[in-house]
Amino acid sequence: MNSSIGTLLNVLGSVVGIVFGLIYLIRPKFMGYHRMAVQKDWNELGLEIQTLILALMRAVGGGLLSGSMAIIILQLEFNRSQNHWIALAILIVGGVLILGLLYATLLVRTKTKGRPPIIAVVIPLILMLIGYLFNIMVR
Repeated sequence: MNSSIGTLLNVLGSVVGIVFGLIYLIRPKFMGYHRMAVQKDWNELGLEIQTLILALMRAVGGGLLSGSMAIIILQLEFNRSQNHWIALAILIVGGVLILGLLYATLLVRTKTKGRPPIIAVVIPLILMLIGYLFNIMVR
């Protein structure tokens, strides 16, 4: 039962990462909060700045996809083998990814007029922390 709850929480957190990863990979221009942060519309930016922003969005999107997929694969392996080091690996992969995103999000929030979705970063972190606790309670 604990493993099922841990799986559900880690997969839910990963699904959030996959959704945002896909958005950042396919979106043709920056997000609304990016516009607020730079205080310019997309078409007011030069090609070089547009390219830089899209490149950063693609890098974040790829990182979210790869980290989220790794967490799902690790969770499935944990369910199969019950190797407790995997629960820690899930927490480390998710924690490093999410804390990096949280830091970047808070920079935008505190240093610009942009209002990035902080809750979309915090919720997966909470889900993975609780998921970890359920995973380590597996006997």
